[in-house]
Amino acid sequence: MTVMENVLQSDGSIKGVFAHNDEMALGVLQAIAATGKDIKVVGFDATDDAVNEVKGGRMIATVAQKPELMGETAILTAIRLIAGEEVEKSLPVEVELITK
Repeated sequence: MTVMENVLQSDGSIKGVFAHNDEMALGVLQAIAATGKDIKVVGFDATDDAVNEVKGGRMIATVAQKPELMGETAILTAIRLIAGEEVEKSLPVEVELITK
């Protein structure tokens, strides 16, 4: 029995799960299937398998990171630091919510 199966058996009030990544979200889907409950699942990473589950209606969403934008932001920030400029402590990078 998986951890998620144990959680679902011990708490019948769960309506949704936000998984740390898509692999975990796919495992959650398997655990939910064993219970027959209607629980919404959102993953993170937008892997091909997760996007297919979203398209098929088994997951409600996955979140796609923007690695090119992350890299560009990092390089531009490094250049600013080298030039002696101050930069923000936190530099959030846009992500994209993938839904059906």
